[in-house]
Amino acid sequence: MEKIYEDLSSIEAKINKLNDFISLSLKRDKISNDLKKLLQQANKVSSLMTTGHQVMQKELNNVQADCDDAMKRMRDHQSDMMDFIIEEKKRELQQDTADTDFRNLRSHRLNVKHGKPVRDREIDGATNSDIKLLGSSLLRLQLNQGTPKIRISDYKNSKLVQRKLNNSAIEFSDFDVKVTKLHFQSIPKYMLGRETHADINNFLKQVIIKCFNEKYELLPKPRSVVLRNINDLELWKTYNDQENLLSGYNFITSVDVARKLEKSILDRKTLNRITILRHVGILQEYRVNQMICYIWVANSRFNSDV
Repeated sequence: MEKIYEDLSSIEAKINKLNDFISLSLKRDKISNDLKKLLQQANKVSSLMTTGHQVMQKELNNVQADCDDAMKRMRDHQSDMMDFIIEEKKRELQQDTADTDFRNLRSHRLNVKHGKPVRDREIDGATNSDIKLLGSSLLRLQLNQGTPKIRISDYKNSKLVQRKLNNSAIEFSDFDVKVTKLHFQSIPKYMLGRETHADINNFLKQVIIKCFNEKYELLPKPRSVVLRNINDLELWKTYNDQENLLSGYNFITSVDVARKLEKSILDRKTLNRITILRHVGILQEYRVNQMICYIWVANSRFNSDV
């Protein structure tokens, strides 16, 4: 009898399990949908966490970059301040020298009788050595005055075009430009190589700007003025013939640069430096009639449709 009860209990348990299985089978679709929704929500949360981590990492990188940039600017400003202080000290020393020389000039002024200098004994306290010292000081002052700068438009309308001037006697303010530290820092390393800030500015000042100054000092002169020098005359003819190539723009050619460097052609180093000046927006290369022209665009915007 007990065995019968045990068998019935076992059968009843199996029946209950079968009922549970049937019940779960009937609810399988609903449970499956719930599981899918739960899985989608879990994936969404994971994606949001990943995105949040990326945003935080990006912000941290930006903050670090801003800090590095701020430190770099502070160092540059300190360097600029030091350069400014040094230049001010130099200017003060030059001013002190000029004031001293002018005081000497007043103290050793020469009296003139009948249009001729008086004898040494009639000079108010001035000896021959004093006069020689005064002359050398005045010469030094004259040399320290620097080369005058003038706009090309003003130069064309002045009487200077009628005069024969020495080389580099005039500098044009139109070309008074230098590569700033900010521009220098924007130059790609592959382009810059081992060139320094001073190297680029020195090349710009001593080669490129001098080519422009010499050309536009000679170009407006009348033929009668340049006839006295055969070399100037040939250059004057060349410059005037080239004016129709790029009318309205200030430019030089690769031949002008090579002539300034006393070379037949431009070497790779010079071409790379010109590329750097093009990159920072000082020059624009333009080819016309198989001639390479370098247009000055530092103070204007070059129209590529010319």
